[in-house]
Amino acid sequence: MARRHQFETPDDVPEAPLTPNSAGVHAGADLGRRPKKRQSEWRSFSSYLPEDLQREFRAACIMAGIEVRQGLDEAVRAWVDARKAS
Repeated sequence: MARRHQFETPDDVPEAPLTPNSAGVHAGADLGRRPKKRQSEWRSFSSYLPEDLQREFRAACIMAGIEVRQGLDEAVRAWVDARKAS
């Protein structure tokens, strides 16, 4: 069977650039010994907005000197507080 790729290696390279891992894989072998991660107060949140609103919001965050997630935090809290008040 013909080889699919013909790669050339310069003659002055003493060995292949990658060597196989002969030790095997031990995924999760130390899970019981790892320190527990602290729960972050931030959670990932994904949604869709009209493109023009997203651009305007990102620009407003930049002009305010805050991260988008901080702007989202403020906006969502204000929305939730307004809903509670009504």
